[in-house]
This record gives sequence, C-alpha cells and structure tokens, in this order.
Amino acid sequence: MDELKWQWAQYWPDADIERMARDVDARAAAAVEAWTLRRIRPLAGGNVALVLATDDVVLKVHPRGHADDQQLAAEGTALMAWAHTGAAAELRDQRDNGFTLLLERLAPGTALDATDVSWEDRLDVLGTLVGRLHSASGPVPASIPHIGGDYARAWRRVLGDAPLLDPADDDVLLHADLHGANALRHGAGWRVIDPHAVRGDRHADVWALIDPLAPVAPDSRTAWSWVERYAAAANLDPGRAAAWVRQRARGEALNGADGDAAWAARLGRTAELLQA
Repeated sequence: MDELKWQWAQYWPDADIERMARDVDARAAAAVEAWTLRRIRPLAGGNVALVLATDDVVLKVHPRGHADDQQLAAEGTALMAWAHTGAAAELRDQRDNGFTLLLERLAPGTALDATDVSWEDRLDVLGTLVGRLHSASGPVPASIPHIGGDYARAWRRVLGDAPLLDPADDDVLLHADLHGANALRHGAGWRVIDPHAVRGDRHADVWALIDPLAPVAPDSRTAWSWVERYAAAANLDPGRAAAWVRQRARGEALNGADGDAAWAARLGRTAELLQA
C-alpha cells in the first residue's frame, strides 16, 4: 500500500491519499468476504489499483476520490462491452459502482514484454488486439468519458485545443494504454488488461508506439514503417495513426513524461520522425 500511496500522490497531488488508502483497504476486505475468496494474495504489477489474486480470479480495487474517478470506474463497463470479442480479460463481477472488479485470472499470464517476441511482431500482436477491441458492436456506453475531456487535460495545458480531440460520429471504445505489459498470454492467444477506457477516434489507440519501452526508430522511414505495420494489424489509416502518435508523443513529452527525461527525449524524437 505504501508504494501505491506514493504513486497516487504523483498522479493526484491534491487528493486525500490517506483517506483513499483506508477506503481501498475497506473495500478489498468487503469484496473478499462477499465473493468468498480463499487463499488470496497480492499480485505484482498494479501501479494504481490494489491487485490481489487467487489461483482463478483477480480482485482489482481502484482508488476513488481523485480527478480520474470517472475514467477508473469505466474499466468494468469497457470489459463488458468487449466480452464478445474474446480479446480482453473477462469481468466476472463488480462492486462499488465499478471501482471494485472481479476478473478472470489469465493463464499462464505471461506479459508480451516478458517474451522474446521481436519489436515488429509485438506491433502485430498489439495492433491485432486493438482491432478486435474496436470491433465491439453497439454504441459506446454513455458512462465512458471522451478522450478529449479530463483524460486530455495534460495535453491541453501544453498543446491547447486540438481538432483531434473533438468528438465524432465514428468514435469507438478505446483501450488507450495498450502496450506489452498490458497484453497477457492466455492459452494459445493474447488478451488485454488494464484499459484506460475512453471513447474517441480509433486512431488514438497507438500507445504501443510511444510507450516508455518502445524503441526510437533510427530514421523517418523506419518510424513510418512501424506505424504502417501497426496500423495494418489494427485496421487503421496509417496517416491518421501517425497524426495521433505525434499528438500523444508531443503532449506527453511537453508535460514532463512522468519525470522521465530520457523518455521525453525519445517522445520528442518520435514526433519529429513522423512529421507529415
């Protein structure tokens, strides 16, 4: 919990961190009792939520009482909307208006980042998963926030208003944070976890190309080839996907890249290489 509290303080410096921690602890205990979870233990990997697991299920308890309440509460709704695609972890149940989730435990659960899959092949895996998520039928649930709202507040501070952030009739439900640590092996395939569920332009789902572990292309031609490969797997227009990579990379870099100067430099270089 101490590590989570430190992370929360970085994300939400104005929030009451101690109150959030007490609330998470209480809701975790209530969920364990309500769902009769036996031999539950901490599961590594959670940067925002408290994550516990049995052999079969994962209990995820999101903090609440901060600026991103609406977004975190949308995760369960997104997983339900994606259920028929077979591309996301299954939501078994939820409590506390979506802040407490019971999920299937993926097996073996190996993260894509922990494999020897090449960078180009990772783009294929992640792009294919994104395309499957975007194939979800029906309208995006009304409770899902738009990417141009609070989710983009940091970008707006440094970039101002941007046409890409405006709502459109063809907006879809986005994962918005799909990278190699959020794609886990399940049986012979892959499933996604931990969405930053928002609705918006499908071409905004390009986090794989700007993730802190993403390499920097040696030249513009290579950078464009990576975007084109990912776009082909995800059924995206490569030009619009590149525009979103530039936007998201510049926004994250100018906003400080979570204090990671090396990542900020890589983001800036990526944006330069993809200039139209």
